[in-house]
Parts: sequence; C-alpha cells; structure tokens
Amino acid sequence: GSAMFGTRLTLRRLQELRRDHDLPRVALYISYPGRERLEAYPHHTGYGDEWNRIGPIGESAVDGGFTGPTAWTLVDYKGLPGFRGKGRFTDAELQELVDVSARRGWQMGLHAIGDAAIVQTVNAYSHAIRNVPGVAKDHRWFLDHFTVMPPAATMQTMARDRIFIAQQPNFLYNLEGRYAATLDDWRLRHNNSVGTPVHRYGLFVAFGSDNLPIGPMVGLYAAVSRKGPSGTIHGPEESVTMPEAIRMYTANGPWLTFEEKIKGTLEPGKLADLIVLDKDPLTVSADEVLNIKVDMTILGGKLVYERLGQEAAKARQ
Repeated sequence: GSAMFGTRLTLRRLQELRRDHDLPRVALYISYPGRERLEAYPHHTGYGDEWNRIGPIGESAVDGGFTGPTAWTLVDYKGLPGFRGKGRFTDAELQELVDVSARRGWQMGLHAIGDAAIVQTVNAYSHAIRNVPGVAKDHRWFLDHFTVMPPAATMQTMARDRIFIAQQPNFLYNLEGRYAATLDDWRLRHNNSVGTPVHRYGLFVAFGSDNLPIGPMVGLYAAVSRKGPSGTIHGPEESVTMPEAIRMYTANGPWLTFEEKIKGTLEPGKLADLIVLDKDPLTVSADEVLNIKVDMTILGGKLVYERLGQEAAKARQ
C-alpha cells in the first residue's frame, strides 16, 4: 500500500527500527529533494533489501486533495464558480523534476488527485519516457491516487507509454461526503474509477489504503460495490470483480515495486507473508465484506497475530 510518512522516517531509521521490531516490509517513497541533493545521493529506486527498500520519487504532490479541498480540477468545483483548486508546479518545473529523477535512474510515483493534475503529470512522464536517455522500457512509472478520471486522450497516452496507477479505493467510502460536496455529477460518478481505466484502456492498477488507518476490507468493498457509507452506488460501471480487486490488493503492489518474484502471491519460494480471514471474500455478499475479520497474520512464516488468542487475553483481563 501507499503510505505518506513523516520526513524523519528515513530508510536508515526504518532499518534501525527493523532490528528490534516486527515491522511490515516497506518500499519507501522519496519526496523530491531538488536537483543538487538528488544528484549527490548515491542510491536510487531498488536499493535496500526485502524489509526496507527505496521505491519511487513519490508523494511529491502535484496538487492537493479533497480533504482541503485543494485538488486541481479541469472544471470548477460544485457551487464554487471559478475555483478549481491549484497545481503545485508550472509545467516546466514538473518536467525538470521528472527529467532529473529519470536521468538518475529513479522510478516515478507522483501524487495526482484532480484531473488537471493527472493531465499535467502524464504529459511530463510521457515527455521524459520518450526523450530522456536511459529510461528503462520496463520503467513501471505510476500516478499515486488518480481520483478524478481524466479525459480519454490522457488515458490513451498512459496506455501507449505504460504509465500505471496506485489507487486507494477506500477513498470512495472514506471521502464520500467531500466528493458529493465538491464534484459535479460526472466526476462524482467516476471518482476513483477502476472499471474504465482497466477494462477500456488496459491500464494497470494496484490498490492500497494510503495513510488512512483503515483495513483493506473497506477498499475491497468499495471497489466491488462502489457504495459509500450512505449506501449510494457511485458509477457501477467503475467497479471491478472481487477476484480482480484481490489481485490489485495483493499481486499488483509488489509488481509496482519490482518485487513480484518474492511477494504478492502464494507460491513456493516466495515470502510467506499472509493473512487468514474468517470468511471467504469470494463467496460472501459484497455487503458482508466490511465485516470480515483477520484471524491470523503471518510474516515471513512467523505467526505475529492471532485474533482468538488476543480476544481471549482481553476477556481474561
């Protein structure tokens, strides 16, 4: 999953914490530090080990979000004539950020929430992919969030240049009130869209929860049902099936971090990181998914959590 950490949680600090604690494995986003600092830094995407590794230049926000709300959109916010949020970069500034990072061998995973920010970011990525020498064919660059679905031409560019998406389907649920208040009918219907990008344009999507303290069951529920807490179904055509949603939550994330050979699926020779659930999400109704509980968590083959044991211990207290 994508997580936005405080600046003090560096690779070195995570490596220190790992010595004494059972922490999850982390692929760390690096905020763009400017040309000089990046060119002086000896490492790039992929450095580290299976516990802590450097991922993309990411979460350097191209725009704001809908909690503000400051996401940068192509049309006015609902009820706010003339207000469209704002971007953080000029086209030239963003292009320099991407080009400098690309020349140093970095993967890109920038935060782009509004459709105007998505258009600007895709244009910058596409220009670098086509013009910066040394960008790997298998670059796996992606946009983080992809909340407001952009115009078809932008998704066509993404398909052509193999630009991918890391998305948080739980936002549909968590932020339903914000979207309803700020987005016009079409953008509300297609918020956090998956069906159109995946099925019509063949784009690759990985799911996570972002920095909200919420489990993946909410994301699975929202991706499959497209329901917010109000019960309203937003754009049923943007849903995916439960098998698709599970794959996006499991196998697809490690593919974005170049770790698909060791993570993401249950196969011999891979890391034994898995959970045991009390119900099968493939057979229960979508509405029941929200109530699925984790019975066990296993990390590297080691049992690190057992629900029944925890509940029994609490009852004894």
